[in-house]
Amino acid sequence: MTKLILILILTLISIVSCTSYVPLDIEYDTENLKKVKECEEQKKVPEEELSQWWEWKVPKNPTPCLVDCILKKFGWLSEDGSIDNSAIEKAYKDVGHSNPSIAACKLSKTGCANAEELFECLLNADGQKFKDAFDGRKDTSCATCSKN
Repeated sequence: MTKLILILILTLISIVSCTSYVPLDIEYDTENLKKVKECEEQKKVPEEELSQWWEWKVPKNPTPCLVDCILKKFGWLSEDGSIDNSAIEKAYKDVGHSNPSIAACKLSKTGCANAEELFECLLNADGQKFKDAFDGRKDTSCATCSKN
């Protein structure tokens, strides 16, 4: 009987640890994250895909125009899809960072794919600085980020 209980407990632990992270409603706690949630709901993003985005991974087949919707709500992209450098710079500054790597992003795609390309480029180039600006809050666990 003890072995059976132990097996059940270990099974539950393994199931819980293998599930993907999807945030609770209360975790959409900044103006930026509220805009993210609006776009997730508008685009009807599947939970499996949400968990990838929330782990800062770009899905292989993302919901069309999700990132475009988000970046336009942030003001980082204009309605015609052009990048608003000053809006991105302000978002970085608002969370204590400077110098987003916009110039490093040589975007070659058009339409909604352009937004995904910008997202991926800034994520790869700026890491935590981009994540902070995107979320709209400073990640206090990153001791070196504010120096950049």
